[in-house]
Amino acid sequence: MDNCAPVTGVTNLDPSCNALRKRGGAGKTFYILALSQLALLAPVGLDPATKEVISLAFKAGEKLKKFTGRKLKNSTKTSMEQTENGPSYTHGGVFVAYFDSQVEKESIEKTALADDLVIIVPLNSGHFEAHGLISTHGLADGLSLTIPEGGSGVQYEDATTLTLNFDGKSDKLPVYCKFGETVQESIAYLEGLAAA
Repeated sequence: MDNCAPVTGVTNLDPSCNALRKRGGAGKTFYILALSQLALLAPVGLDPATKEVISLAFKAGEKLKKFTGRKLKNSTKTSMEQTENGPSYTHGGVFVAYFDSQVEKESIEKTALADDLVIIVPLNSGHFEAHGLISTHGLADGLSLTIPEGGSGVQYEDATTLTLNFDGKSDKLPVYCKFGETVQESIAYLEGLAAA
């Protein structure tokens, strides 16, 4: 018997009809930040009852970044493996980037320099999910960005995009976020952080 891994606090999984029928996929926008942009004191607000992220506090002059693509192109990814120190969960997402200027290409390059990225992704289910943000001991280590594929293609109708791959690990699953009572209020909150 493992006394270091009690199931105390585990709730029964009894899914609602919404859980059984929620839509898959991610929205066309990823909200991106680096952990180093967050305030040192109380960088993340958590709801004590739902345990969802309800607020983010940035350092002065810092703001959220916003990458927008197309519907039904982006996704999140999660898996878990058992390690010597317990479960390790992968965090990440795949974002298909469309661009038409050198400035946009350099924005991708600058994002790739950070190794403490966080993505907040509106899901088609109506939830928002943060990857790379939270661990059991506070903030996680964030994500890094790679580009496994991209280019011009051969034919006129071929894609001319870059596939941005965000990857990282934490000892917790990606966390849900709820920045308002409705999806629209949560989007308005994130848009406000991007415009600040």
